[in-house]
Amino acid sequence: MSSVRPPAPEIDPIAELGAGRRLGTFDSLIEVPAFRWYMAAMVGNWASMQMQQVVRGFLVYNLTGSYAALGGMALANSAPRLVLALFGGVMADRMPKRLVLQGGQSFNAFLTLSIGLLLAFDLLRFEHLLISAVLQGISNSFTQPSRQALIPEVVGLGRLTNAVALNASGMNTMRLTAPAVAGMMLAFVDFEWVYFLMTGLYMAAVLALMRLPRRPIEGYEDSALGASRRTGSGEDRSGLRDIGDALRYLRGQRALALLLVVHLFIVVFSMPYQRLLPGFVHEVLSNSEQQTALRLGFLYTATGLGALTGSLVIASIPGRRRGKLLLYGTALMGASLLAFAVSEVFWLSAGIVIVMGLGQASRQALSQVLIQTHVTNEYRGRISSIMMMEMGLTSFGTFGFGVLASKLGIQEALGVAAVALMLVSAFVYVFVPRYRDLD
Repeated sequence: MSSVRPPAPEIDPIAELGAGRRLGTFDSLIEVPAFRWYMAAMVGNWASMQMQQVVRGFLVYNLTGSYAALGGMALANSAPRLVLALFGGVMADRMPKRLVLQGGQSFNAFLTLSIGLLLAFDLLRFEHLLISAVLQGISNSFTQPSRQALIPEVVGLGRLTNAVALNASGMNTMRLTAPAVAGMMLAFVDFEWVYFLMTGLYMAAVLALMRLPRRPIEGYEDSALGASRRTGSGEDRSGLRDIGDALRYLRGQRALALLLVVHLFIVVFSMPYQRLLPGFVHEVLSNSEQQTALRLGFLYTATGLGALTGSLVIASIPGRRRGKLLLYGTALMGASLLAFAVSEVFWLSAGIVIVMGLGQASRQALSQVLIQTHVTNEYRGRISSIMMMEMGLTSFGTFGFGVLASKLGIQEALGVAAVALMLVSAFVYVFVPRYRDLD
């Protein structure tokens, strides 16, 4: 297996021509109609996911009063990726990615409808939420690699940085609006209506994906990164063999392996904030259940505001010094998380999480761009699945921080995570110049 590093992405001449006439922030949306349908589908998916993050965390903490239970719920949702994510990557490389996404979103709609009905009939227990989280984790193990690997096929490689950043901006727009909607619904209407709305959003995403073309954008499969080596029609390849091929490929790609390792450490320490926030707000920043619901949604929204700003900035910048920018974003998130952990004033905390979202968006968008830039299309789905498997590993960190919060306090636990984020970014910047200098 060759270990030659893939060349830099080709420049799309149409995109370059457009860049001379206008700011290219929304280039992929303007020039690629299929990408508009992709984004419409993702908006429905993300809105539902962001609402679920609010309502499920709120319900779990209300039912148990335990940070360990919040961490355990994150573990239940993410642990299936450790076993199944690589098989999801194989599926992404073998099957039409659009169909994989539609199947997973339909299944998620079934799960949210089921929880909504249990709430409507006053039958919901913690165990139901736990089972639903596991089943959704299984579904996402197969769909998320396809979701990430589909973007280059829709827009081409010349617009990859712009499209990934716009993809992140769409997600962050939903982080700006969906949590606030969920928080208000939790405060003023029955909880099941949040789940019924989520069901409708998932189904809207399924319908929007039907408008995507069945083949990648013209010229993509002939490009250096897009070229795929397909097995002969008579060759029967097992999923395990495909996984083995991907791991051998990764072993020969040092820059790609480095990106994945650093991504793992960063996400381990950045995820606990999102998963433990319902308990933090209840204990530190509010005085009643209704106030917790409203302020929880508001803080998720404020984080989304910062993240949306960050992702639009990334969409506008040229593809240079991305390694340094990623580390700067990680350090910014760590510093703001430390300030958030110390603050006990709600409006001050709301301002801090805007800055936190800015750092988080920079880290998320640039990490995905760099990884997608350094992988050939033949392995794109399987490498994306390794990123998803890393998210499964981070759930153990979230569970550990949940236990730490139960023992020492939630502010102390988030403070430890913040310091760890800053140390990781400083260590990589100083001692791993290969990462720092990535473009």
